[in-house]
Amino acid sequence: MSNAEFCASETLGLVASDKRRTAEFPKAGNSALPAPRQSLRQGNPAVATVFASALVLVVTSSLWAQNRQSNRSAGPPDLPVLLHSAEEALNRKDFATAATALKSVVERQPDFVPAWFNLGYAYSGLHQNDEAVKAYQKALELKPDLFEARLNLGILLVELNKPEAALEQLAKAVALQPKHSRAHLYYGRALSLVDQAAEAEKQFQQTLALDPKLAVADFDLGQLKLKQKRFDEALAAFKKAAELDAALPQAELGMALASEGLNRPAEAIPHFEKYLAAKPDDLETRFHLARVDLQLGRNEEAFENLETVYRGKPELPGLAAALGDVNALLKRFPESEKFYRQAVAASPNEADLHRALGQTLLDEQKFAEAEAEFRQSLKIDPHNREAAKGLASSL
Repeated sequence: MSNAEFCASETLGLVASDKRRTAEFPKAGNSALPAPRQSLRQGNPAVATVFASALVLVVTSSLWAQNRQSNRSAGPPDLPVLLHSAEEALNRKDFATAATALKSVVERQPDFVPAWFNLGYAYSGLHQNDEAVKAYQKALELKPDLFEARLNLGILLVELNKPEAALEQLAKAVALQPKHSRAHLYYGRALSLVDQAAEAEKQFQQTLALDPKLAVADFDLGQLKLKQKRFDEALAAFKKAAELDAALPQAELGMALASEGLNRPAEAIPHFEKYLAAKPDDLETRFHLARVDLQLGRNEEAFENLETVYRGKPELPGLAAALGDVNALLKRFPESEKFYRQAVAASPNEADLHRALGQTLLDEQKFAEAEAEFRQSLKIDPHNREAAKGLASSL
């Protein structure tokens, strides 16, 4: 799902209580967390599979009748057999078998719309997206008013991060079936991705008017308002999404980020924690939570979160410096020194890192080493007042 974005609040890192370092933390989830998708293959297969099966069954029956009338001799698999094979394969999600059978069908009968539609669906199941697009386009070339093909093609183009191309398909899908809630949902997503926020909001509101219990519509509306920094409205939308679907952890993350936008970091904490309980592998968001912990003076909690991130992704930019910070705040100076040295090795031209390492060395009473770090900090940034103070203390 291309990819509607969370825009984390614009707060910077914090200055530790002893002015150790101004720590820059990444935004939650790199500020690009995907919306929960109702994709062609997972979230909303009913439109594609029900439509596909109905067409295949009807056409198979018709072709069987034609076959009996023509009394053809036995030979390679005929169209009814191929269509039946494709139908069964789609029902069991064996997309490779379905695609093979359907390719044979369209080779024999290139104007057969249902086969092109089902071939597009099979290709999407195989993640052969370019081929899926071509198959849906062929179906629409033959039958321009085929709603399901318009919708699936539009959804696929959104997932391929081609929202401009998706807009045409989804606008036509909405025109063909104006009461189809998910057509409005995906049209809204495409509009949001091309920064047509007002029109996107109208589509999300129309989605909810048609299907008030569709949690992802409230979620998408929340994302849109979060991006616009309408934090109160975003929070309300995410809250409603979470109430409608408890299995939607991204809504908890949305509430956390909206709470931060409202300068309510303490209220953000439980939402971050609920999200991470469901998505423990999102280490960037855990890193972001550590920043919030430090902001609230929850140094032990920050340390635990940073340690978890370090075990899973030790090379994450800024992590070594953050661990240097939190260990210094907890007066674990040998550990602080270790991590600051890692950070300095990675970013040797950052004055504040040399200053922070110098402060930790000073706390360890390693005066000569501290002096060297403070001097290096001042060499890089002669106006660093904290480094100048540290240098004076080390002499």
